[in-house]
Amino acid sequence: MRSRIPDVDVVRYGRREFIDEVWDYGVGEHVTILAPSGGGKTQLGYELLEVTAKPELPAVVLVMKPRDETVSRLVKKNKWRTVRRWPPTPYVRRVTKPSGYALWPSASFDIDRDEAAQKVIFGQCIRWCYKRGEWIIFGDETYSLENELPAHGLKKEIRTVHTKGRSMHCGLWVASQRAAYISMWSYQAHHIFLGNDTTEAAQKKMGDIGANVDKDLVKHIVANLEQYEFLYINRDKRTMCIVEAV
Repeated sequence: MRSRIPDVDVVRYGRREFIDEVWDYGVGEHVTILAPSGGGKTQLGYELLEVTAKPELPAVVLVMKPRDETVSRLVKKNKWRTVRRWPPTPYVRRVTKPSGYALWPSASFDIDRDEAAQKVIFGQCIRWCYKRGEWIIFGDETYSLENELPAHGLKKEIRTVHTKGRSMHCGLWVASQRAAYISMWSYQAHHIFLGNDTTEAAQKKMGDIGANVDKDLVKHIVANLEQYEFLYINRDKRTMCIVEAV
C-alpha cells in the first residue's frame, strides 16, 4: 500500500494486520520501542506481549508506578498474575502456569525506600530470568530502571541481558521516550519500533538507529508519522514497514 508520507513508497499495515501477519518473534530476541510521552509505547508493547507471551515463554512486566490502570487492564484481560516479589511461588509457576506476570512491588510512597526496594526486586527478577531462559522481560520505564534507582540502577543487569540474553533464551523488551536517554545496546535490538518525534535531534538519533536499513529514509519517515504510528525495523532481515495506529 502506498504511504501517506510524501515521496516515500513503504508498506503500511493496520495494527491488527501487522500483529497477525507480520510480527514474528523468536525466543531470546530483544525489542526496543521509542516514542515521546503519550506516543503509545506502552500500548504497543502490551499488544505485542498479548500474542507473544505463552505459558512456555512467559513475560514479566517490571511495574514502577504505584498505580497503573494500563497494567491492571493487561493483567485482567490476559489472566496474568500480579506478584510483589520474585520469583513467584512454585505452585503459581508450575500449576497455574500463567502466560505473564506483573512484578509490582508494594509502594510505601517514600521515594527513597521504594526505589531501593525496586532495585533489589527487579534486579533479582532480571538475574533469575536470565539464568533460566525462556522468558521475556519488559522494562517499560527503561530510563528509570537504568538511571533513577540507587547505585547506578540496573545498568549492569540490563546490559548483560542485551549482550548475552539471546543465547540464554531471555528476551529484553525496553521502551523509552528518547533514544539518547537509554543504553546504546537498546539500538541493537532485533525488533525496533520508532514513533514520531518532532525534535530534530531525536529524528537524527532514530535515523542513526536505522542506519543498517536506510538512515535518511528512516529519519524522513519518523518525522512524518502520525500519532500512535510506528516505523518497524527488523534488524536481522534489514526490512521495515509502518504500523498504523489502528
